[in-house]
Amino acid sequence: MSHPIFDTAITVFVSAFGLYALIKFAFFFVLSYAARRKLLDKAYAGRAYATSGSDIASLVIAIAMSIALLVRSAEPITFLGGLLAGGTLIQLYFHAFHAPVSREHDAPEPRSPLKIMSYAIQSAPWRPWKELLTYAALVVACMSLYWLG
Repeated sequence: MSHPIFDTAITVFVSAFGLYALIKFAFFFVLSYAARRKLLDKAYAGRAYATSGSDIASLVIAIAMSIALLVRSAEPITFLGGLLAGGTLIQLYFHAFHAPVSREHDAPEPRSPLKIMSYAIQSAPWRPWKELLTYAALVVACMSLYWLG
């Protein structure tokens, strides 16, 4: 199924989502640790989990975007390759946070594995620099190939 309005809408949405992905990672390097920690403490607000609403919204967006791209005529094997590359990058990203953090940077109680990881990421966001650089390069390359032809 290809319709000009549908094609334009999904193109604009995916492009905006790509820009958001790049900007989101810049947050780590623009704000100081103290500012990031304050935002993180506010988000968790004494809880072990801080993203239940946004996780559901993100899942719905990912499913809708995937369906729209496949309906638009994305090649299934290319789409699968992108999923596998993205999944591998996120796995490697999390593996970069294997080292313990100092007590002052550690997650406060109540703790959960996700909360501990979130505080570890804010403590040293540069650890997965190879994965972040690869991710950013792929997003920029794909957007450039599309928009610049």
